[in-house]
Amino acid sequence: MTKTLWYELPREVRGAVQREVGGVAGVEEVSDGLNSDLTLAAETGAGRLFIKGSKLDDDLKTRQLRREISISPYVTHLSPAMRFHVEAAGWLVVGFDHVDGRRADYSPLSPDIPLVLDLLDRLSETPCPDIPLRVSDRSAHARPEDLHRFDGEALAHSDLNPGNVRITADGRAYLLDWARYVRGAAWSDAAAFAMCLMTCGHTPSDAEDILAALPVWKTVAPGDLDAMAYYQSAIRTSWRPRLDPWTNASVAAARRWHDYRTDLAAGGR
Repeated sequence: MTKTLWYELPREVRGAVQREVGGVAGVEEVSDGLNSDLTLAAETGAGRLFIKGSKLDDDLKTRQLRREISISPYVTHLSPAMRFHVEAAGWLVVGFDHVDGRRADYSPLSPDIPLVLDLLDRLSETPCPDIPLRVSDRSAHARPEDLHRFDGEALAHSDLNPGNVRITADGRAYLLDWARYVRGAAWSDAAAFAMCLMTCGHTPSDAEDILAALPVWKTVAPGDLDAMAYYQSAIRTSWRPRLDPWTNASVAAARRWHDYRTDLAAGGR
């Protein structure tokens, strides 16, 4: 995806951003962020910020960015704080505190895993604002009799791939990109993280054992995991073939998880 560069933005957009942050002294283009037309790090009068934006005529990207704006005040203890958002000349642009960190590593024995578990524990204790969209609303590939298992009153981020978690030098994990948040079962994000661990090389058994360290995991019934594994396998099997390694690895991991849960159920656990 081709990104719009800072100097390519309409003058009205750059001016609106500069007024919000007290001027922009320099920018560094950032390639991350598939859901935004603009992604950059900027040195500003308000400090170093991560700035992202979308064209208003792109309904999906704009809707996702508005969702990030709406949830930001509730998750500042987990994520970079939002500093501004502006609309000008057909653009929506948002600025967050810049996190100087690296992409999380979910591979077996990674020292990042306990940091992410701590992040998930803090997320599980975060009050959920009034969110109409539920996990089950996005579960078209789940079995109808399983949908009730996914619902609840907890806030779920829903996209815990390693690119959405930044690890800082002082050992703190930050959760980025809240475009897909929903309301659901308290264990929803823990199960999503288990899926990510399997994608990064963990066996289903090891991934579930790792998540057992979370208090919220104790609320998960075996049938809940069976239902989630079925759903994850079904939705990924429906995807068209893609070239990126993460997607292909996640498809294979979801199938392994479903097979593992099916074998457990057949063996009486």
